[in-house]
This record gives sequence, C-alpha cells and structure tokens, in this order.
Amino acid sequence: SSSSSSSTSKPRVNGEIVAKFIRLVRDSDDGESTHEIVSVPKAIAEAKRAGLDLVEVNGKASPPVCRFMDYERVRYDQRKRDKEKKKVQSQMQKRDEVKEIRLTAKIDSHDLNVKINAAARFLDAGYRVTFRIMFKNSDGIAMEKRAARGAEIMHNVMGMLEDYEIVTVPKMIGANHMSASINRSTKKKSQKEVV
Repeated sequence: SSSSSSSTSKPRVNGEIVAKFIRLVRDSDDGESTHEIVSVPKAIAEAKRAGLDLVEVNGKASPPVCRFMDYERVRYDQRKRDKEKKKVQSQMQKRDEVKEIRLTAKIDSHDLNVKINAAARFLDAGYRVTFRIMFKNSDGIAMEKRAARGAEIMHNVMGMLEDYEIVTVPKMIGANHMSASINRSTKKKSQKEVV
C-alpha cells in the first residue's frame, strides 16, 4: 500500500543519489549541526561504516542536502504515524456519521432486541446512532398518547444501552416522530454483556 504522507516521491537513498557532490548535514550531540561538501562515494562509505544510510533530504538544493539515518527505521516510523493518523481520521468520520434505527410504535420485545443489538454494533464501531419512532394512524395509538408510548419505548431502549452516552434525550418531533441519539461512551463498559 502506498502511503500518501507527502505528495513527493520517496527520497533518494545511497546509490540512488545522482549528484557527484552533496552537502552533508551532521547533527552533533550538543544539538548543533555541521555542513560540509563531500563526494557521494565518500559519504556512502562513511554511512555504511556507521551502519546507516545516506539519504537525500533536499534534492532541489545545489548541491543536494543529505543526512545519515537508518532509512528503513524512519520509513517504518512514518508508516506507523500515517496509519495512526488514518485511524484517528476514520474514527472522527464515523463519530460524525449517524446511523438511524427506525422503530414502530407497536414493536415487540424480540424485534426491539434485534434493533438494540444492531445499534450496539454501530456504537462499538464508533458511529452515532439515532433512534426514530414512527407513529402511523394505522398503529391505533391516539395522538394524545403518542408521546407517552414513545417515551415508554425510548425508556426501554435507553435502559438496554445504558453503557453508552445519550446525546439527545427522547423528544417528539411533530405529531408523528420521536427521536433520541446515542454515542459510544467514553466510560468503561460494565459487565452488561448479556442480552
């Protein structure tokens, strides 16, 4: 997999360096750096003796600027950082993405358990979940009793997902919908693994 850490191609290393002379930058123990112009073969030989690589850090300079380093180690660390960065970005995107789970006003306990398990999987994957109860005239619940029935269902939902963080409390939206949102919690999960 190609890492897109920079738009430029990978730097030239050791024998890939095409210049005859380079500006070799060395870091000393006191934090100061020294520069000297040396031939590429001499610099590569010195790098090999130290068990390091000669890496071109600025090929546009004249002469090109190079340093001694363990190039494979540097690449490994960079890939690790890129992977971690990607993981964090992916988690942030998931946290912004909402999965909606629709419930009916007449949902039975088995169907509710199925929906709760689906919600828990989304939450554990890092998504935010919104529950929406849809009221219809055909479900036989009078307008004035919809809020109470919705609150009862949402109370069951919130109770079954108590290990997660409630973002928005259940509320009626118009006469036909009730919704609430839940996030993955930052708290440790309790021993409520049994469903």
